[in-house]
Amino acid sequence: MAGPQPEDTRLRVKQKLTAALSLAGVWELTEKHISAARWTHAGDPFNFDYGYTPLLAHGKPNGHTHFIHAISLRRDEDGKLAKVLVYSIEHIRKKQAAELTAVVEAMAAAGDTTASLSQRILEDGRIALQPIAGVEDFAQSVRRELML
Repeated sequence: MAGPQPEDTRLRVKQKLTAALSLAGVWELTEKHISAARWTHAGDPFNFDYGYTPLLAHGKPNGHTHFIHAISLRRDEDGKLAKVLVYSIEHIRKKQAAELTAVVEAMAAAGDTTASLSQRILEDGRIALQPIAGVEDFAQSVRRELML
């Protein structure tokens, strides 16, 4: 019989992200499974986990789409998912203002080459990193952006 899943899987990170968004009262206001093909090319199978577009308000950095995607840095062999995220957000940014936050299990530890590579790819792609330890505060910031 299998035990509980390790904490560093993408599924566990996404479950914690979903719980935090739900607790903050914004999960139902987010779009789910957003197809990147809208911006990349027909047949692109990649989907962002969540997204939302805050209303325009004077003096606030909003009115453009914010994407959120869970990723396990430790399990992202060869930075494959990190590269897909960068590719996808770059195509979106060519067409509209957009931001992407990658929710991760934790920042890369010294000596963890797999996590370090993925983290560096995401940072180079101007993707914000949000460790799961602070995901409740992140979810509250989404709530504030949505002006709830």
